[in-house]
Amino acid sequence: MISGINGGNCILESMAKIRVESKMIDKAKIIGSKGEYIVEFYGPGAEWNGRSIVLCSARDPSKPRHFKSLDGAVSQLSRIGLDQLSVTVM
Repeated sequence: MISGINGGNCILESMAKIRVESKMIDKAKIIGSKGEYIVEFYGPGAEWNGRSIVLCSARDPSKPRHFKSLDGAVSQLSRIGLDQLSVTVM
């Protein structure tokens, strides 16, 4: 297993792409409510210290990236190369 940035559970888009290509990540889940969605990854290499790996932004790589819309989060996952995802709206 490989951690994210600075030994945490947050990873950049480029890191997620590499893990998808190497089959370490095979699914994603979009979680949140209106205007505050985050992306969690699942698969054999998608956990660090008991926590799910989450997508972060390049501007603040130590915190999860918050998407304003479901469409934006889905588009990002498509660019990363994932074709399986679930959505949980709270």
